[in-house]
Amino acid sequence: MFAIRITRTLNREAATLSAFATAASLRPSSFTNNIIPTNNQTRRHYYNGEIATNDNSKQSKKNILILGSHGILGQTLVTQFQNNDQGEGSNNNNNNNYNILTADVLSSDHPLSQEQQRYISLPQHGSIADVSLLLYRGVVQHLKKSSSNGGDNDKLDAIVVASGGWNGDVEYDDVVSNENGQEEDEEEEYIKAAAGVVDNMMRMNYYPVVAASLVGQRLMNPNGLFVIIGASAALSPTPGMIGYGSSKAAAHHYLQTFGAEGNPITSVGILPLMLDTPNNRAMMKETDERYTKMVKPIHIANEINEWIKTPVLRPHPGSLVKVIAKERRDGTGGANFHLVR
Repeated sequence: MFAIRITRTLNREAATLSAFATAASLRPSSFTNNIIPTNNQTRRHYYNGEIATNDNSKQSKKNILILGSHGILGQTLVTQFQNNDQGEGSNNNNNNNYNILTADVLSSDHPLSQEQQRYISLPQHGSIADVSLLLYRGVVQHLKKSSSNGGDNDKLDAIVVASGGWNGDVEYDDVVSNENGQEEDEEEEYIKAAAGVVDNMMRMNYYPVVAASLVGQRLMNPNGLFVIIGASAALSPTPGMIGYGSSKAAAHHYLQTFGAEGNPITSVGILPLMLDTPNNRAMMKETDERYTKMVKPIHIANEINEWIKTPVLRPHPGSLVKVIAKERRDGTGGANFHLVR
């Protein structure tokens, strides 16, 4: 549920995903002047006539919670945050500026790496209440442990929901007929399978957002950062993947409502067209035009890291930010972040 797992069941479904993701990428941005380039150089932004630059001065440890820590994006976030103070231009020799808490669904035979020592195991098939409660208990336990070990921060400073997944809709003709050949049984099988896809998508793409936001309401410092990974495709109708689109659209709406006026937490949704993962690369040829449009996870991780370190660079609460890749065949080019809502 929480790791980013892209399930490709049919070539037709993959083509449908691409078609509507591409259509969403062509949607005009409402704030095209607010383009945030990602690179390894010093960043400079103009907000309300003021210039904001990176501040790498030493600060107290920040507690960061990452949901979906075993997916490609989640692993990238963990690695990047661990290397927070080793980047170019850093003046801080302390390589332990973040306390990183991670949460995900793991099978019993999945070993934990040393990076996952502050790990919260979540149920794969639990209700939204079960997931929320177990996440809350796990975070409380780790924060108390950190505080008892001399830490001066007993609250979260940022939450990143990097979990999610994809399934295309079930077509009636794809449902295998029962051996007894009863037509009514085939109808029931189709209803069950179609509803199951929607249920699975909600568990993977929506439940984590709700659970993380509830934890954030109770355990986050003022001016904390709450980030979810949405989908550009869900900005438009998504025939052929209504379960996926509905779950992502629900996450977008929840994020925007969570960021309504009066909430001291800055909530932002990052909406990539398509993440650059082995599964996504395997479904297309290098001649496919989508190949150069995939967003590298490191670009998203770098941007979130900047928002954590320098709050003035964050978009306004409740923002949806589309990621536009500028990839070339040699892997260079970076990405732009466009504020769309």
